[in-house]
Amino acid sequence: MRFLTWLVLATAALAQPSYYRLAIDQDALSGAPDFSFLNHTLGPADQIVSHDGHFYRVGADLQPSTGDDERVRFFGMNLAFGANFPDGGDSVRIAKRLRRLGVNLVRLHHMDSSPDTSASNAGSLLMLAPYPTLNGVAVSRLRVFLDALKAEGIYCDLNLHVGYTFSPLRDGVPVGDIPSQSKPLHMISPRMIELQQQYARAVVDALKLRDDPVLAMIEINNESSLLQSWQWGELDTVLAGEYLQQHRSNWVNWLRGKYESDESLRASWGGGDNDGPDLLSNAWKLEVHSPSQATLSMSDAEATVRVTRGGASVIAKLLNFSVSRSNTYLAEVEMSAELPAGQSCNVYWDVKQDVSPWNTESGKTVAVSGDWKKFTLSFTASFTMDAIGRFGLSVENCSQPVHIRNWRLHAAGPRGLDSGESLESGTVSLVTAAEAATAARANDYLLFLASADRAYLNAMLSTVRDSAGERVPVAGTQMGYGGLLNFDSHDGLSFQDNHYYVDHYNFPAVAWDARDWRIRDASSLGTGMAAILNVAAARQAGLPYTVSEYNQPWPNTYSAETDVTLSAVAAFQDWDAVMHFAYSHGRNWDANVPNGFNINGDWTKFPNIGQSAWLFRSGAIRAGTDAIEIPVTMEQRLQAGREKRNGAVAGFLQSTIGYDPALALVHPVRLAKDSGSDTPVLIALSAPYASDTGELNYDPQQRVFVLQSPYVAGVLGFLTPSKAVTAGAIDVEIAAGARGYAAVLVTPLDGKPIADSGRLLVSNPGYALRSQPGVTPARPQALVNYPQTTDWWTIEPDLPLKPNGDLNGGVGPVWMERVELALTVRTTAASIAVYPLDGSGARMSPLAGEDISPASGGFRVRLQSAGQQFSPWYEIVGDPDR
Repeated sequence: MRFLTWLVLATAALAQPSYYRLAIDQDALSGAPDFSFLNHTLGPADQIVSHDGHFYRVGADLQPSTGDDERVRFFGMNLAFGANFPDGGDSVRIAKRLRRLGVNLVRLHHMDSSPDTSASNAGSLLMLAPYPTLNGVAVSRLRVFLDALKAEGIYCDLNLHVGYTFSPLRDGVPVGDIPSQSKPLHMISPRMIELQQQYARAVVDALKLRDDPVLAMIEINNESSLLQSWQWGELDTVLAGEYLQQHRSNWVNWLRGKYESDESLRASWGGGDNDGPDLLSNAWKLEVHSPSQATLSMSDAEATVRVTRGGASVIAKLLNFSVSRSNTYLAEVEMSAELPAGQSCNVYWDVKQDVSPWNTESGKTVAVSGDWKKFTLSFTASFTMDAIGRFGLSVENCSQPVHIRNWRLHAAGPRGLDSGESLESGTVSLVTAAEAATAARANDYLLFLASADRAYLNAMLSTVRDSAGERVPVAGTQMGYGGLLNFDSHDGLSFQDNHYYVDHYNFPAVAWDARDWRIRDASSLGTGMAAILNVAAARQAGLPYTVSEYNQPWPNTYSAETDVTLSAVAAFQDWDAVMHFAYSHGRNWDANVPNGFNINGDWTKFPNIGQSAWLFRSGAIRAGTDAIEIPVTMEQRLQAGREKRNGAVAGFLQSTIGYDPALALVHPVRLAKDSGSDTPVLIALSAPYASDTGELNYDPQQRVFVLQSPYVAGVLGFLTPSKAVTAGAIDVEIAAGARGYAAVLVTPLDGKPIADSGRLLVSNPGYALRSQPGVTPARPQALVNYPQTTDWWTIEPDLPLKPNGDLNGGVGPVWMERVELALTVRTTAASIAVYPLDGSGARMSPLAGEDISPASGGFRVRLQSAGQQFSPWYEIVGDPDR
């Protein structure tokens, strides 16, 4: 009868997800989910140094590169804005919370972004006063917090420039329209660079960080470089006034250092060629995806699209043209929409192939208003399209008619040294992102940008070394912000860093509008793990490699996969640090509901955070045994820059040397700058992919990721009812009524292999939702389609005239999806007891006998079955009566 009831409930759940209430008490967390044992209080021997491609503790002799150095990996959390400055006893409380999660590094982020007008606010290291005026209250709080972290065995990663926007009036920098966060002018202006050096010295001195073992590493500049800004087409738009003059002067001086005369410069760059013919016809076609409805009309060389119903893509397109790899093209179009003054709608514009796999040459989102506006798109073709090209305008976001005219696509005649340009007179113009320069001209500009980035980073590095000490590892910016030429701009720095996100928030109207946002609700495992594999392809050989930001943010319903998959891949690749973004953005420590990027309250990810930290830090997942080192030449790095690949390293290597991004699931991958070695033969891979250790397996067709080391067993992804998936010592079989997705992870608590362990921790979280405000009885605030769409998701609104609920806050209780499944554990134990764990990690009543049955070599356990006490955590105890 019990089994029949289980089947009935499971079948009923097909129509609607089943939820249970969940509250986690982070301050009381103990027992099986408590990973505090991974840390110890930091002392002088724990000071961090980098050498031989990794991070090490310096050891008892306090000397680096000696026999007692101890390798260390970091599992970190970001803190942002006011969360960096806990008040009162919260410093100790939050440090202990983080330790219980297995965290041994905190990234101190966005401490400069929102200067305080009142010191007591303690939301920033800065006061809203001439930069860098420090906030003494915030400094004092942070120093107390650092001591609390140190006592709990947690290091810090100090971020310098993240978000401060310089003010000409307040800071004495040149007059101009300073962009948000000052990027990238803060790397051009000597005055801004000098002020950043003052800030670095002031912060390190005020926090007494010199030779303090709590300081593990420093990042100079978050998500910004001149190389990135040019490749994104932003640099040209922000250069004006003295900033433009400074950049031009630097450019000409750089050229004068390389070339003796105009003649030698012209001999290198050449002259120029005429533009090619227009490749586009006038035969517009309209692609309309259900349920959208739209019409297309033509009149006097003008196309008009009227979207009468939204909900899916509506694409006006011109087809059947050809482009050749490595040629530079310029696309142009003029658009207007029948909108009132001050209003606009977003149109995504791209040039791509109109056949599967729909590869894109280039694309961007443009804002179309009531006035005619010309848009341009320049790209160097990264692949050839033979009569399969598509020039497409996605207009589904425009509820009023959109008019299109003066469209054109042509091969741009390469520009060398123009007749009006002279090195000797200093009139050589900058290379804009939209122009087609000869390869030599473009190469020189890229090399100049790399040298300018390097000059900025070296100036900051010198200051950091003087203030914080010679040993502290220092990074510049992220590989996704500059790409392969960061290997050149970052010469002399200690480690390389990267960021990635899966299903990052999209804001259709105003950036960071907490009540107008949406997500795709996409799974990394369901979409080929592309973001992780791209990050894996960007690792530079010989340096520690870190990922200081990653997330698959709430309310993504697959985000329980996030930390486990990255930690497993990072351990296999033998990376040095991963840092979840973020633990918290403020000091609302006890809100206990999911919001934004924060782990604090996001119970979807919380249950397997400690296990993820343990498997990455402990070596429970072994590093790969057969590393593949791929040489990357200067010409390849320049080509990636010319093609504006920026951080898309995997795609660039795929198109140039036949690299398969999935190689990172089979072998460790490293890029060697100018190694002189031959490119290894890159054999064709076929799915499913198995690591050379045999401990990781990913099947992109089935969308399942398996961990199967002696110490870690996990099954994550899309499962078929009644079809068990084996992962080492366990099998997982999802119930017929479940959603068809699970993230199950099993780890030992006694250091023994799973099969021999007397205590196991099992995590089986579902996705989490808040409660809909003002509703009795309480119910989940549902995940719903964003208005007038079928492929975007958000949280149902709780205020009139708002498209969705508040991203940054809500009300409890929190509801977790019930993921009903059967777990088979093969064990040497003669009997087992299985305890659901409450929100503090304490054991609840053990599962009843009918939920545990003998199986071949072990036991089959039904989890989250009807009648049980539901929990995302379970502790399995072998031979409990012994």
